[in-house]
Formats: sequence, C-alpha cells, structure tokens
Amino acid sequence: MIFNKYRSIIAALAVAFLASCTIEVDDFQPSAGTDASGNAVDFTTYVALGNSLTAGYTDGAWVAKAQANSYPQLIANSLQSVNLGANGFTQPLVSNSSKAYFGTQLVLTNAGPSALPTINVDGARASDNITPGTYHNMAVPGIRAVDMAVPGYGVANPLFGYFSSEATATVLNDAAAANATFFSVWLGANDVLGFATSGGSLGSNDILQATAITPVETYQAAMTQVLETMSANGANGVILNIPNIMEAALFNFMPSDLEGVLGLAGVPFTEDILALVNGFMASTIGDAKNPTITAVATPSIDPGDGELINAVAAAAATAPSIDKDPNVPSDLAYTVIFLQLTTDPENPLSPADAMTYLASVEGQTQIAGFVGLGLNITWAQMNAEQAIADSDSYMQEQGTYPVFTMESNQMPYYDATSPTGMRQSEVGTKFTLTAQGKITALVGVIVGGGDLPEDLQEVLPVPANGEALIASDVEAVETAIGEYNEFLKSEADARGFAYVDTRSIMHEAVTGIIIDGVTYTTEYLSGNLFSLDGAHLTQRGYAVIANYTIEAINNKYGAKIPTVQQNDYPVVEETAVPAPAN
Repeated sequence: MIFNKYRSIIAALAVAFLASCTIEVDDFQPSAGTDASGNAVDFTTYVALGNSLTAGYTDGAWVAKAQANSYPQLIANSLQSVNLGANGFTQPLVSNSSKAYFGTQLVLTNAGPSALPTINVDGARASDNITPGTYHNMAVPGIRAVDMAVPGYGVANPLFGYFSSEATATVLNDAAAANATFFSVWLGANDVLGFATSGGSLGSNDILQATAITPVETYQAAMTQVLETMSANGANGVILNIPNIMEAALFNFMPSDLEGVLGLAGVPFTEDILALVNGFMASTIGDAKNPTITAVATPSIDPGDGELINAVAAAAATAPSIDKDPNVPSDLAYTVIFLQLTTDPENPLSPADAMTYLASVEGQTQIAGFVGLGLNITWAQMNAEQAIADSDSYMQEQGTYPVFTMESNQMPYYDATSPTGMRQSEVGTKFTLTAQGKITALVGVIVGGGDLPEDLQEVLPVPANGEALIASDVEAVETAIGEYNEFLKSEADARGFAYVDTRSIMHEAVTGIIIDGVTYTTEYLSGNLFSLDGAHLTQRGYAVIANYTIEAINNKYGAKIPTVQQNDYPVVEETAVPAPAN
C-alpha cells in the first residue's frame, strides 16, 4: 500500500522526524556538543542497554549479519567515522544461529516465510566461541527492565548466559563495568510483550514467568536503578521510549472481523455470504446444543405423582432437599444432572455416587456447560422450542453463539469455558500473525461447506498460544506503555538526557512515513520496517531508529553526529531456496 504523505526536509526536522540528506565532507564539522552543565559530551565509551530491539534481533533470530546493523552499532559507526568516540565498540556476535536458543530464523521464499532448521542443545555457552564479559552493546533479547539487576539472570535467559561475565552476573553490573561515558537505554517493551503474546488475561498471566504486565511502580523502580547506575560516573545518555507494540505487524496482519478475513481470502463480503456463514454457524451450534436443551426442557421426569414434568421443573422442586438453591444457575444445573443420574431407567446411580461424579472435573465441566447454555429457573415452564430460543438469545449476549451482521462481524476465538468451544471477539481484539493458518482453514470450511473439526483449536485462534489478544487486554497493554513512557520522559527531562519518542514514530508509520523517497509503514512484508517475525525490525528499520536517535542526541546536546543512509540497508528479501543460517 502506498501512502501519499510527503513532507519537506525543513518540516521533518521541525518535528524531529528523519529526513536524511547528502552532506559534503567539507561542509560538515563534527561536534560532540555540550550537556546542561556546559561540559562537552563525551562519547569515548558508548554503551547500549536494551532488549532484542537493541540487540539487532530480526526475522525471528539473533544472528551476526543483523547484529552488524543493530542501531547501537550504526551509531557507533557514525561516531567513529568522525572521531567523536565509541572507540572499540563491541557486540557479543552470534556466529551460529542454528542453535534453538538464538531463535528460529525465518527467510522469505517464493512460497512464503519459511523457518530454517534449528538444533536443540543444553547450555547457552557450551561450544560457542565467544569471550565472556563486558561488551558495549549489552542488550539481551527477551529481557525486561525488572530483569536488569537480577543475579544469575543468564540461567533464566540463555541469551545473557551466552556472553555474561559469570554465572551470577547481573546485566546491569556487566554493563556498568564498561564504564560508559555515554549510554542509550531502550527497555520496557518486554515488560508488556510477554503478556500480549501469551494470551493476556486468558493466558498464564504470571509475573515470575514474564507473562504478566510489569506494574508501573515496579517498572519505574527498575528503570531508576538502571539510570542511576549508568550515570553514576557523570555519563550522559539518550532514552528511547516504548513503541505501542499493538501497532506492530505481529498484531495487525490478521484482521479479527469476518469482512477483513474474507477480504484476505479474496471473498467479497456480501449479504449472501453473510447468510451462508450465519446459517453454517446456526447449524453447527444447534447440532451441538439443541439435543441437550431438549432433554431437560421436555417433560420426562416423574416426581412421584405419575405425571411427567421437565427436568428443570423437577430440579427446582428437588434442589432444596439436597441443599441447593434453584435460583442459582450452577445449583440448578447440579440438580438437573443429579436427577438425570439417579433416575436413569437403565443404570441409575445412588445419590452418593451421583454427588461424587458431580464433584469430579468431568461433573463440574458438565455443570458449567449447562450454565453456559443459559439454563435457569424460567425453563421450568418452557417447552423445548421456547428453551432453545431462550438459550440462543443468552448465548448470543455472552458471545458464545457468534452471529454476524454487515455492521458487526467480529470473528470467534477458541474458549474452553464456552459450551460451544468458541467466543465471539469484541472490537479491538487482535489476532496475531501466528493465527494465519487457522483463519485460512476456518474460511475454507465455512465457504466450502465443510464441517468444523471436533477440536476447534484446529481452526480458531487460541489466546493462550499467542494467537489472539482480547480487546480489554489490548487496552491494558496500551495503558501500561503510556504510563511507562510518561515516566521515561520525566526522567529524561530531569536528568538532561536526550529522548526519542519511538511510540510516535511507529504510530506515524501506521499510515506511512516517507524518507528519501521510500515509504515506511507497519505493514507486514511490504512496509520496510518489520521483519518476518512481525515484532522485530528489519536491518533498515534499525537504521531508521539509529537516525532518529542520532537526531535526538544532536538536538539535545547541540552535537553534530552524521546520520546513516538508511535506505542502503536490507529489508525483507525473497529467496527461491532457504539459505543456511549465518
């Protein structure tokens, strides 16, 4: 997609957006600039702290060829080119990316993205030819701000274990050992990313396992420690804030509405298609639930006077005698199943055995299923047809019976707690790139007139597998990022550090930024910014970040550091045959 959003070089500089230009050597006079105290900024020893975005991680893996174009390395190259510093800048280069803990490298083939094979080995440093100790790019893929001062973090994260000074080292102490005169910090994306990619509130949501959002106060304390430690010797620095990860290609390639999904499949969204889909859903869901409803809403139980009444009416009369409240849906469901078990004409259970079953996992699941169908006391006076209609309305309100309209057609995701195994998403829900195969299969089933598989996880995104994030969790992520960034801006201002608003940059890229005639967007594959994993940048994307960072440093300190020609760096390129990892 091409976005006609042009701006002049002067306007771009005025709002701190990059517009690289050719500078004649004779006209350019490099300068380090001065800090708030009037002292010359010292770039002699430049140290970078951060996560995978700082480490140069791209296309799903940490590899040397991309590390060479990490944004800190590019800044170091610029400083070195004009003798301003970054002397002997080093990175823990990964010479063999085939090992699984370095990630699974993706390449774009003529058949689409393809994963290169990996090797599972124990121990991050075993047989790896790298010198342990302090490097100038101290970024660790996967690290959160709250992990920076954790002793022995290399045990939990083998990517730090790969180059840490010792087994008990902290990332912060190893970074401080470099005695930086200038540093950059880009930390915080992983303090929300683990939550977003593990299902959010529908996943494990465990702070110890990095699958919960780091509380704002905890994040602030961790970042304060990082900034205090790195500036203790008077070093100046630059802080990059946190981009809205919900705008990354990972969360935006797959639409979460039927119209968008059909559009990807080349199927027009028409009234006829809508009727087809709704008919398919009604038939599929009805076949699963209607026999159950009929069984409890059809007169079938003799309470003792020779007259049959429906199971709900019988349960309402029986519930108090077994200490259950018929007005509580779970109690009523318990009693319905209890009566079915104890009055089964072929194999009745004793009351004690029936209660044992109802206390089991299977029994509790059956109770939850009845509750999910909308079973309630009003069914005592209903026939089966009325009860089915009542259940349909209830389930549609709960989102467990998806119904699509031209105006509202959010796709369902898998939900084990739903009686249908699915729940219709709300506007704002994100389906991730990893759900692509399932959505494609689901559309094929619906449009092709097939049957849904017995296991709906085969065709519906599963949040806990990182395939979807519900709307309320998206909002929670964005709120946390906003609060992190408010703190980072206040710290940069208070400490006199440069500040890079990457959140605004990435937001601008949603509609497109044009730099030297090249359009940069957040689009997957074609946007130039995001690599094949949809979460990390291309090497050209890292060059763009390097230039924004250089401009922020120049603007803050009055420095003159040359930018790089970002359009010279690689983006996603197609190869006919997957090449071996570098």
